[in-house]
This record gives sequence, C-alpha cells and structure tokens, in this order.
Amino acid sequence: MTSRPELLDYIVFFETEPLWVSPEGWYHGMRFEIQRGEDRVLATLAPDEGEFAVAWWQGERLRLRMNAVQLNRWEIETQEGRELLRVSPLEDRFKFCELQLRPHVRVEWAAEWS
Repeated sequence: MTSRPELLDYIVFFETEPLWVSPEGWYHGMRFEIQRGEDRVLATLAPDEGEFAVAWWQGERLRLRMNAVQLNRWEIETQEGRELLRVSPLEDRFKFCELQLRPHVRVEWAAEWS
C-alpha cells in the first residue's frame, strides 16, 4: 500500500500521464483519462485540496459520476492482481471511496449512519 502517493505512483496506477495538471502543481489538481475496452474513466484528483471526482462510461453510456471533498487520506493498494485507489475523508460517517482499474473497473463507496 502506498500512503500519500507521489505523482509517479498515480501515473503508474492510471498507466498514463495526466491530461491536465494545475498550474500550482500536481498536488493541487490533476486529471487522468483511461480506456479499458469499452470502459472509459475520467478521474480528477486534488490531494492538497481534498477533492476527488470520477466519471465512468461503458461505451456511450455514463454509468457513474461522483465527487467527494474534505478527503485527507489517499492510498494506492496492490494485491493479488488488483490495484485500487482508496480515498477517505475527515468525517467519520463516510468511510471510503475506492476506484479499481485492474483487472476490471469497479467503484465502491461506503458510508455509515451517524
């Protein structure tokens, strides 16, 4: 598990260079786009700002669009052929959001009753 990933960690995770990087530096914002078969994922990350947004299409159909703010934990985890990006917030009620790209695209969001 990579805690507080660096730019190179994100490039390896997304297997591409960012489409866009904030003029203030990557830690203030970057955007990645990946294509896996008919799945296309657009992810915007701003670790210093605590923001994460993801959109996922299958073919022309939008399957998911979400964003989260006030995130303070960013981790990239690799195990048994799967790799995922996990973000967690300051607020305990929202537990985490995971974006998995390998071996297939998966998004998981978990929250608890307060």
